[in-house]
Amino acid sequence: MKDWLSDGRAELAAERILDAVRALFIDRGVAGIGMAEVAEAAGCSRATLYRYFDSRQSLYVAFAGRETRQLVERVWRGHRFDAGADQRERLLDGLTAVIAEVRKTPHLAVWFDASNAGIVARLSNSSAIIEALSADFVAALRPELPEPAAHRLGQWTVRVVVSLLTLPGAGEGDERAMLDTFLLPFLLDDRLPITG
Repeated sequence: MKDWLSDGRAELAAERILDAVRALFIDRGVAGIGMAEVAEAAGCSRATLYRYFDSRQSLYVAFAGRETRQLVERVWRGHRFDAGADQRERLLDGLTAVIAEVRKTPHLAVWFDASNAGIVARLSNSSAIIEALSADFVAALRPELPEPAAHRLGQWTVRVVVSLLTLPGAGEGDERAMLDTFLLPFLLDDRLPITG
């Protein structure tokens, strides 16, 4: 087994492990992957794996955080939002684009199979990166909100998106209507008080 640290690039080890686990998730699903399989796929020892991720949960959290950050960057950079549309329409376009991107990306779509619902529910509440991205998103929309309120509204946004990914609506139009009815009023309407 190759010594990962011999070339002086220890900072890349965690990324290499996450890259290896991505392929495992596509091939075998999420719930059935053990740490021994991850180590084998990554080409490292279990001791090396545990040096970077002390449990499957920490591996899941790191993977979800990294992939969420990359997904958001990819969607916002690559999607052409209608500049002439109002803020509500641009938000709906962005949220539906994120959902569509997750569904078409095999290593992300597998997370939302019914068999992984518990894992996804725990992750949506435990990733600092996801929480930070969602709180930043809300703070940009509602700068008047106190930080705890932006954080809580960010959590609600993640829960709504995760629920649509886990239990899809009757189509994009139906999901767009649900987002418009049950999420956007909180994201955009300053008459709805969200206190800290």
